[in-house]
Amino acid sequence: MIKILSKSSIQTDNRLNIVIFLLKAFYNMETLEQTFKSETKTIKFLMRALFFLIHLAIMTEFVDNPKFRIGIRLVFFLWLAKPYYETIKLRFYTYWSFSIVLFFYLIYKMYEQFYVLDHNHIAILYMLSTAVLLLKMYLLSSPIYYPQVSWWEYDFRYRDDLKIMIKSQEQEYKARLTDLRRHAGCVAVFQDLKLGDEIIVHAELDDDLVILRGLVMSKRRDIIGRPLIYGVQFKFDSRSNKKRYVSLEIMWKRQKKSKNRMKFARA
Repeated sequence: MIKILSKSSIQTDNRLNIVIFLLKAFYNMETLEQTFKSETKTIKFLMRALFFLIHLAIMTEFVDNPKFRIGIRLVFFLWLAKPYYETIKLRFYTYWSFSIVLFFYLIYKMYEQFYVLDHNHIAILYMLSTAVLLLKMYLLSSPIYYPQVSWWEYDFRYRDDLKIMIKSQEQEYKARLTDLRRHAGCVAVFQDLKLGDEIIVHAELDDDLVILRGLVMSKRRDIIGRPLIYGVQFKFDSRSNKKRYVSLEIMWKRQKKSKNRMKFARA
């Protein structure tokens, strides 16, 4: 009788552990999705705040010194807000060109208002605009939104990527890890995955093997016939996962160095 009770209690404990594990996994998935949605809302808010501050600064300039060219500049920036937002919405890389030009423009206006015209109140508006722009650029620099691409490297053998295997829905696929930054990665694979899918990444280099779980947060197809690009947020629900990510970073950097040595040795 005692043996029967002990077996049943062990089975009950095992079931409870499985339920707790599944609940934790579901909670972590929900947390990642909520974080992504919250970050997306923050980016939209920063976008509106950026152009509100720029428009306010230009209108304040116009009130202080009503000139036709300032009015034209206001009309231009009112028009610019929509195409600039479209580059973010569609994740075009022209966003970075726009942002860099806009950054230098804001720096110039800040200097002009502070030191040339002595309009400190307008300069502060441009300063706030610059801070908002930089924060937005930082958030969007994640591989989830804009993965780094070695577009200058015509020979695929020397591109910054790492051969990996991914497992999704009990199926395994060959893939490439093309970017790894800020606890996220960019996975290139021909298989069509859904947003929110959990994947398991198997990365192997020499005798080292790293297995890490992640969640598909974004998806893009740049060119027909090329693999789909997925932004993956890695899961850090335990210390072991954090250590695995560090190991993956080391493996990633080692592969980049190895390819650079091959490239220059060939040259």
